[in-house]
Amino acid sequence: MTEAVERVIAVEPWLVGVKPALEVVPGMRRELILHAAPPATWETVSPVLREGLLGAAEFEGLDPGEAVLGAAQDHSAMAGGAGAITASTPVVVVEDRVTGRRAFHFLMEGFGRTLILGMRGDDVFERLRWLRDEAAPAFDAAVSALGGIDCDAVMVEALRRGDELHNRNGAATSMLAERLAVGFARAGVAADVQERLLEFMRGNSQFFVAIGLAASRLMLEAAHGVEGSSLLTAVGANAGECGIKVSGLGDRWFTAPAEVPAGVLLEGFGEADAGPACGDSLLVECAGFGASVLPAAPALWPLLGADEARSRQIYEETAQIALGEHPRYRVPALGDRGAPVGIDVLKVVETGIRPVIDIVMIHREPGRGMIGFGLTSPPMACFEQAAEAFRERYG
Repeated sequence: MTEAVERVIAVEPWLVGVKPALEVVPGMRRELILHAAPPATWETVSPVLREGLLGAAEFEGLDPGEAVLGAAQDHSAMAGGAGAITASTPVVVVEDRVTGRRAFHFLMEGFGRTLILGMRGDDVFERLRWLRDEAAPAFDAAVSALGGIDCDAVMVEALRRGDELHNRNGAATSMLAERLAVGFARAGVAADVQERLLEFMRGNSQFFVAIGLAASRLMLEAAHGVEGSSLLTAVGANAGECGIKVSGLGDRWFTAPAEVPAGVLLEGFGEADAGPACGDSLLVECAGFGASVLPAAPALWPLLGADEARSRQIYEETAQIALGEHPRYRVPALGDRGAPVGIDVLKVVETGIRPVIDIVMIHREPGRGMIGFGLTSPPMACFEQAAEAFRERYG
């Protein structure tokens, strides 16, 4: 097992706070808006992501002309879907208990009309104001009163209770709510506020995904910068391009046009409505969760158009391009085998096997939102470019 993948496995993620991005995200400043990778500009950003970014700018009180765009993963952060991080955005702060490094993601709004699905308007902004002004301080107080929350323990158990920690997080969210309830009481959060917060989490089973994404960033960022390592350390799609980074190749993004997911569409939508993949959550699978451990979450299979055979195939093929199995994140349905961690870009090119991502499908037209769930992969061209650069550097 290589040094890079050993670093990934050594990470012990803890939730230590919920803070405004300006206070905790490295390099954050008032005019900066962080979005799903790879980097884009106002001139090159896709129409779907542009709508979300315009909403983020409006909510922050920024004129688009003064706003500067940046890839969240370049700032130890993650931006799921068409969502964005601005200076005042409350983010979960997930810390590695071993090294003290941190990673971040905004609080999960839920489905429906949300910024993460590229929508804006008074109803969207009203929820964001509540998350910023009431929910985030209460969550932060609860986490502080508890001395932090062991995310590692939650994730280990969630895989045994039917989650794959990307598009199914019901067990993890429930366990998080149990812990936060004690924290709310210890922190003296007002009863009516506690009730609304817990009711919000009850109706938002994906709430934990914000922590899962931040934990994935923490794990793979730990492996970045290892000389001679071909481990993938970043991946994202911005509804136009998809990009990856490699541990031993510095901060260069290797990009290609993002692919359109295929899956199960909501009633009233057809295949032509689906837009290219969008979001940093593609990284979750490359950290060993999501579709990589889909056998753990049979309830998710029908939503993706998958079955047990397809789920097991994805796991086995991912294991072929991974550098190791995680000793703590295990799947009972697979004989307690570990999650495949550390995608090797050289193995991807050699075998022709790409990581498979289970993903929320977003309409190709701005402001139309979610149209179903599906499966996709980063383009092979990203891996081929990275492999060529790797051979040029290391022979």
